[in-house]
Amino acid sequence: MDEHTQGLRGHERAVVAEVVTSVLRHNLRNRFSSIRNASYYLMRKAQKTELWTADPRVEAFFQLIDRELASAEELLARRGPSAGEGPPGRTLLREAVDQAFTQVRVPVSVRTERSCADQTPVEADAEDLALLTRCLLENALEALPQGGALSVRTWEQDGRVTLEVGDTGGGIAPEHQAQVFEPFMTTKPGHAGVGLCIVQRLALRSQGWVELVPGEPSGTRVRVHFPLGGP
Repeated sequence: MDEHTQGLRGHERAVVAEVVTSVLRHNLRNRFSSIRNASYYLMRKAQKTELWTADPRVEAFFQLIDRELASAEELLARRGPSAGEGPPGRTLLREAVDQAFTQVRVPVSVRTERSCADQTPVEADAEDLALLTRCLLENALEALPQGGALSVRTWEQDGRVTLEVGDTGGGIAPEHQAQVFEPFMTTKPGHAGVGLCIVQRLALRSQGWVELVPGEPSGTRVRVHFPLGGP
């Protein structure tokens, strides 16, 4: 593995860790909220008993719980630097596509179709854009275990640049479409379910957004729209 590939893998690990950390923060906040509500309820009950006035430690312990929860919530709110954080560079989308294809293995049973504009710059970190594109390619290939077609297109329209990766697989069931960008959501055995979550996170970091489009006649197309990155 060359130095550049090692750098990309390290960037990927950092983004995955960021996703996992975000999920943990969310879950911990919910649990802290439950603890705070339970503590408040018990304190109100205790205040109506003789124990509240007879033993000053009872009130002190409730105050301790409140302080520790506040400290833990403050710790959760702190955020270290994210992967790719900092002023974005100006990256050509076609270069990100070319780089991503060097990082995936396309089976001989999968036919690839590429239609990428030569000059489609976006304001995005180059490693972010390469990782986003690779996640889209891997997600599409996972939908083609028996072979099929994988298409990649880029175009510029109405002040934005669009990257579309499509496949002719089985598509995404309607009941799952609202959940595909959630961490660890997958219908594929043996897969972690973080690919599209990473795609969405990286797109938002570059002021972009992600759109799911039904394939024609089958499969799925994922479009990522970015603001145009200048002349």
